[in-house]
Formats: sequence, C-alpha cells, structure tokens
Amino acid sequence: MKSLFRRLYQEQDGQALYLVAALIIVFAGMAAMSIDIGFALHAQRELQASADAAATAGALALPNANAAAIASEYSGESNQKNYKSDLPNVTMINGTPLVTCLNAAQLQTVGIPNPPSCNNAAGGNALVVEEQADISTFFAKLIGVSSIKIRANSLVLQKGSPGTSPEPVNLMLIVDTTNSMTGSDPNCTGTGLANPTREDCAKAGVRTLLSELQPCDPVKGCGTITNGVAKNPYQSVGLAIFPGLQSTSYDADEENCQSTTLSINKGISYYANPTTQPPYYTVVAASNDYLTTGSNPSLNGSSSSLVKAVDWKDGNNCGSSKYGLQDPVGAATYYAGVINEAQANFSKLTGSMNAIIFLSDGAANAGKSDFVSGTQSNYYTNDCQQAVTAAQNATSAGTMVYTIAYGASTSHSSSCTTDTSTYTGCYTMSHMASDPTMFYSDDANGCQSADNPNLTSLNQIFAAIGYNFTWTRVLPFSLYQP
Repeated sequence: MKSLFRRLYQEQDGQALYLVAALIIVFAGMAAMSIDIGFALHAQRELQASADAAATAGALALPNANAAAIASEYSGESNQKNYKSDLPNVTMINGTPLVTCLNAAQLQTVGIPNPPSCNNAAGGNALVVEEQADISTFFAKLIGVSSIKIRANSLVLQKGSPGTSPEPVNLMLIVDTTNSMTGSDPNCTGTGLANPTREDCAKAGVRTLLSELQPCDPVKGCGTITNGVAKNPYQSVGLAIFPGLQSTSYDADEENCQSTTLSINKGISYYANPTTQPPYYTVVAASNDYLTTGSNPSLNGSSSSLVKAVDWKDGNNCGSSKYGLQDPVGAATYYAGVINEAQANFSKLTGSMNAIIFLSDGAANAGKSDFVSGTQSNYYTNDCQQAVTAAQNATSAGTMVYTIAYGASTSHSSSCTTDTSTYTGCYTMSHMASDPTMFYSDDANGCQSADNPNLTSLNQIFAAIGYNFTWTRVLPFSLYQP
C-alpha cells in the first residue's frame, strides 16, 4: 500500500491537465470581466456624449431664462432627446442642469480674458450638467457585482464668449432712416457724440456688432477682396434702409459726409409694390471688408462702404454731425418691401445660415400718397400686418429674423394707423421675430421683451445678437465651483 501512495506522489504524468483546467477558469473569468468592462466603457462614452449635448443645448439658449429647461430636453433621461435604449436609467444629479456664473479669474486660466456677463435673465454665463446611470453586468453577477454606476459631467460656456469660434453667416442689417430717427435718446451711450440722435445711436449699435464679427475665413484669411467681397467670405454683412432710393447711384449719399441732402423725389423714392424697383432699399451689398486685416482688426472706415454708412471716425474723415445714413424729412414708414428685398438678396449668396436684423420703432403709417401712382390699395393698408407676413415668410425660408424695437409704441393710434386695432409698433416688432428669444426692445413706451428684459441699450442688444453667430465652448469641469 505504501508503494502505491509513493508511486502516485512521485508520478509526473497528467499534471498539466490540472494546470490547464485552472487556467481555463481564470481566462474565462477574465474574458467575462472584459465584456462587462467593455460595455461599461461604451456606456460611459454614451453618457458623456449626452451630458455634453445637454450642456451645449442649454448654453446655446443662454442668456435666456429657459436655458436649464432646454438642457433637460437634450439629456439622456427617459423620454428626452438623447435617451438611449441601452442606457435606460439615466438621471440628473446634484441639482443639475443649472446655470452658473464663471468669473474672469476662472476663465483666464483657459485663455478667456473677458467673460460674458451674468447680468441676464438666466443669471449666468455657463451651463452645468451632471448625469449618472446604473448599468447591469453580464458575467460579473457570478462574483456578486450586478451593476456598475457610471457618471458624466459637462460645463459649457455660452455663445459669444471671447475664445469661441465664429459661425458662418450671411447677415442683412435693416435700419429705419425715417424722420422719427432724428429725435434724441437720453439713454443712449457709447456714440462718442455729445447730443446723439436716435439714428446716431442705431449706427453705434451696428458698429458694436461689426466689431464682434469675423468677416473672412479664420483659417484661410480673406484672400483677394474685390468690391468689398472676399474670396474666402465667412460672415458677410449687407445694409438696407427704408425709405428706399430712386436708383443705386444714390448709394454713395448714404455712405459719405452727407454733402447732398436727400429727400422725396430727390434721391428718395416713393414706396411701391414690395416686389417692384424702385425703391432700392439695399445700399451696401453683402461685404467682408468692414474690418481691417491683421492681428488687431478694427473698423475699416477708410474703404468699407458698410463702415462709412454708420461711422464718423475710423478713417471715414467725416464730421460727427453729418456722416453716413440720412434721415429724409417727410418720408412716411412702410417696411414690408425692404424685408422682401433683404430676403431676396440671400439667393445671390452661399452659406449655411442667413439672418436679418431689423431695427425700427415699428410705426408703419404710409398711405396712398406715399406710394407711386397706380399702386393697388392693398399695399397701403395694413402696413404693419404686411411687415409681419414678410418677416414670417423669411423665417419659413430658413432665415433667422431678429427685431429690435427702438422706441416702439404700444398704442395703435400712434403706430399702425392703417391696420386693425390689434397692431401696434411693439406688437408688430415682436411678431416679426422668428421666435420670442430673437425679439429685443429698449423698453421705451412700455414695449418690453419678455425673453430679453435686461437688455435695453442698443449696444447691449447688438452685442447679444452678435453672440448668436458664435459657437459655445466646452470647459474643464474643474472650473465649476458649486
């Protein structure tokens, strides 16, 4: 018996079988765990993508008060726009989505010296999202691990912040140049003028906008510029006015030092069917030479027709009292035609986005005597309603219509006198905008923008609109301080 045990103890044959069996168990376990880990990593990437999407959507809505609500719509939670069937139990955590205010000290660490203001309806300049999910395991259950908890977070700075990238756009500015713009605005600042008119204030707002834009491709540069148009356009800007001109030869009188004063039948045309010319409303076609080239671009008043129309300095060499756009005395107001012409201009351009910025008090009151002889009566009645229809048609064609109510009245009798009582200057301007977030007002005469109540100066408004033509920026989450 002893020899039998001794022989079994000393026998070497078949030992590899035990080792292989043990290794098979180990390798099978490793393979099983790698499947669970691989799925967890895939789920983590999906969760991070949904957090970034939600934060970006919310940041795109800033500075509007509904930014956090929009972020929720784009989250990975059940029934939301980034819900994934293989990640069914996503939840928001730590009170997010929420709007936060990042200060200059925080943003300087990532190369952003001047953060956007937090003084807005949302109360901040960045959007925070934190999500979590529990994912079920496949094989880890065998060792008692039935699920793995994953988390993702995202911090996104709002559009228009220094350091964000511009978005290609074709932009048509429409500025009211009727006699109402000759009045004063006691709340107007930043014009550089002692006693600015409302037209001066509007021009200053346009200058603010132009200073924020990117006229040429940020990588390729402008290339050759011919008649103001760059070989590599990026954010092209044109300018239209109302009342319109009798011919395009009068464009120069809206860009020089007003050496020739325009008036009805002396450069200024009567109104007509909105598809008829004259009048010619566009005084500067879409152009890209409004900023100088180089590392520190500035307004190019020496050669840009667009800048000359709104600037009395920066190389324009005009006096501060007479420069650029004129306000002809006695001209009534009708602006459905200029909106139609601005929209038609986009057919001549290429680009991924078209936008109109329309500034006026909204008081459309042109009657039969303000139109060319023979004009059908339906064109000089319901002036304000026609403008709303023209703007809505532009929106339907894919154009973003921004409106700036400047001194708009809430009284029918002092604004939309050819329309039904529903229409006022304020009502018209608000209903022309593509959506409520694109309507702005200086809050004069009781006309307020519900979505942009804290933006009431023209410079603020034009700056805010300019922000809409830039992208958001994803920031290191470590900058967020709850």
